[in-house]
Amino acid sequence: MLLPGYDEYLLGYKDRSAVLKPEHAPKIVPGGNGVYAPMLVIGGEIAGVWRRTVGKQGVELTVHPFEERGITAGRVAPEARRYAAFLGLPLTGIDVRAE
Repeated sequence: MLLPGYDEYLLGYKDRSAVLKPEHAPKIVPGGNGVYAPMLVIGGEIAGVWRRTVGKQGVELTVHPFEERGITAGRVAPEARRYAAFLGLPLTGIDVRAE
């Protein structure tokens, strides 16, 4: 799943350890300023962050997995296409970059 930064999946709970490893928590709020990054969820666990770049041709997603878990553009593609369709734009690319 590709979730927005302020989603209840993370923010709805005081103890977030069931869905987020403590060592990755600072990556969700880079800078510690209360601005949460959009989250990649795989198998119920927050596995990375992502961002979008909207251009003239459509939307491109950049995904930053926290750990090597076989996360590839192909694995993210179905959710990325759904997100692009939600925006009413074509998906122009998916870039997966390890942390």
